Amino acid sequence: MGLPDAEGTRVVLIGADEYQGFPDLPAVRNNLTMLAELFTSPDAGCLPVGHCVTVRNPAARDDVLDAVYQAASEATDTLVVYFAGHGMLSPEGSLYLALAHSEPGRRFYKSVAYNDLRTGVLDSVAPRKVVILDCCYSGAALEGYMGGPDEFADQTAIEGGYVMTASAARQAAVAPVGARFTAFTGELVKAVSEGVPDVSGPLDMNSLFRHVSRQLGSKGMPVPRQRSDDQGHAIALFRNKWKQPREEPTLATLREEWFRAIQVGLLWHVRDVPTLGKGRLRTDFGEPRLIGSLLIARIAVRFARGESRGSIRDWLAASPFFTAPGPDGDELNELIAKIQFGFEHDGLATTVVVLDGLGLLPWSPESTDMLLIEYWAAQRGRTVPRTRVERELRELWHSTDSRVHAALSDLPSSPLEAYPDLWEKLKGEPDFRVGNAGAMALGQLGGVSAWDRWMSTRPWNILKARHLVSLGGDLARCQAAQRALGRLLDQAPSGDELVGVLERAAEIVQEQLEHIVLAVEGMSAIESELLRERSQDEHFQDGCLFTFEQHLLERRYQSFTPFPEHATTHGIWGPLPWWSIALHDERERRAAQEILARGGMQLAITAKSRDADELVITCQEPGPGPARITARLRFDLHDAVHTCELLLLARRQKVAVDFLTEHIDEWDDREVSLIGTLPIDLGGDLGATLADIATHALRRLTPGAAGPGFHLEGVPSLERLLKSSRLPQICRHPR
Repeated sequence: MGLPDAEGTRVVLIGADEYQGFPDLPAVRNNLTMLAELFTSPDAGCLPVGHCVTVRNPAARDDVLDAVYQAASEATDTLVVYFAGHGMLSPEGSLYLALAHSEPGRRFYKSVAYNDLRTGVLDSVAPRKVVILDCCYSGAALEGYMGGPDEFADQTAIEGGYVMTASAARQAAVAPVGARFTAFTGELVKAVSEGVPDVSGPLDMNSLFRHVSRQLGSKGMPVPRQRSDDQGHAIALFRNKWKQPREEPTLATLREEWFRAIQVGLLWHVRDVPTLGKGRLRTDFGEPRLIGSLLIARIAVRFARGESRGSIRDWLAASPFFTAPGPDGDELNELIAKIQFGFEHDGLATTVVVLDGLGLLPWSPESTDMLLIEYWAAQRGRTVPRTRVERELRELWHSTDSRVHAALSDLPSSPLEAYPDLWEKLKGEPDFRVGNAGAMALGQLGGVSAWDRWMSTRPWNILKARHLVSLGGDLARCQAAQRALGRLLDQAPSGDELVGVLERAAEIVQEQLEHIVLAVEGMSAIESELLRERSQDEHFQDGCLFTFEQHLLERRYQSFTPFPEHATTHGIWGPLPWWSIALHDERERRAAQEILARGGMQLAITAKSRDADELVITCQEPGPGPARITARLRFDLHDAVHTCELLLLARRQKVAVDFLTEHIDEWDDREVSLIGTLPIDLGGDLGATLADIATHALRRLTPGAAGPGFHLEGVPSLERLLKSSRLPQICRHPR
């Protein structure tokens, strides 16, 4: 059967995504939009725009039935009616389609009786009729679940046509929270958009049904049901857009794409600067794009430590990475200024479009530098002996970090290359019950919710790190499936034939977990950090830091004057915590120079309790020492800006301290000068204490707030507090 006659075909798309008596279904809106696009697309449904009517959030039953009757009266070839939303059962078992004002189990006249909609469809003279229902149980106990009523298929018969339903009787059809589409319609959309293999000619309803059923079943989702009258199963509504797909990239390939994207994103900052342009970097130390991105990350790290432009310029001029004759001072200054500007505004990892989604942490340029250094060492180790790589790490990059050298260990060269597809393994099981049990455990029995939970608690958006998304998703689902299968085995009666099925499914899941562990061991420390499970407090902290960062990106800063009002000031520079200490006389100046020469100051915190109103950080040289400089920085724990600064400090576990002096000339003009900057490491114990105090204070300020529901979301109540708080200060003195 060919495609319907476009002039004689009418489509009515009905959906309710906003409810008063039921949970909202935001995915339904996307269902309607995408289906309308597909029905009117010249390479899919081929209908005139006016022949496809969308009825979204109808106020009353008449709005639905009028649209159906109007389309039925106009259709002479094919009539299609689609509904997505909640469904209800009357006491007699009749199906009702819930609208915005419908009430669960009451006042059915506020809903649309399916029998009325069916009557409207049957009134049409169109010989081909299709009804597609994606509806939910009334009174769903769990948010995000949809389902149909008992004996559903018996109610949906359409003479001379075809009916497809989202699920079987009394079975839930999943509408995942945060997903773009409901599960059933999402697979319909994907099948029409991408096509169905092994189908010649237009996409008939039976082929569409079988494909959607397989896809949903393989993911542990409820499978749909169909009913056709006469030749209804042969009705075709869309062209088949199937093309032989290219081979799916391995996780190793996706990882390489991630590293290339990081390099391209960092180089984007300096795309107009010739210093790192084509032919300016030597090729004997590695691929120029990688070397260039490493130089950018290392410059950002040096800025974070408080180094001056002059110091960074001298380091670059002495580096061996440039081709002769090498960049001059002006070219290096231009490069450094560009990177400093980017770092001041977004930490090289936040607002730049090409870097969004790569998982880079704005408050830690060291983590990006470490990631690229480990990658460089692994790449370099493929072409030169390990001893030479270790020497170059020390001499070229001044790196002695054990994590970098661990990248050169004897682990498998690329465990991601042979990483197995869990779903294919389940499909290949001789006993189909094993595959079904595994799919159910990985899906409905906890895997789907575990995946959503894992994805929502990533420290930063990692959607472009597709190897991490895939690996982390597998890890979350497999751990949940392992627990679910363990419970089922505990409950299974001794000697039950399903025990063997469940044991084999559990064995497959355990094998996959072992592959995941091996894959994680073969990656960098930063990738492992992005993959690991997050606690509730860490999830909340990440949401607060994202909110604070967005607040800072609004460029709402307050400059400060360090004299004569104070001796110490805390604040931020770009995405980093930063402190300043004002020196008021020559004795303090000499003492500061001694501290800068020796290095090291110790920090201590004072807070009466976790519920204290104020926290004081004391910064002084260790031991009695001759300098006798003691700085006290006070943080108001009722101030959202102060508490976020503390949390940022705790997460970074590093802070730079500027020592500043003042000179007033004979005309009473004031000049503030930078004596030097001292980087201080807080240490894990102090960082953990600060994180605990800051988190407790933020929970007091935002009662009831939790972590973000998904990446790129903040804490709304904290956002309101930040907007009403004082402006954050910039404490870094100009270099």
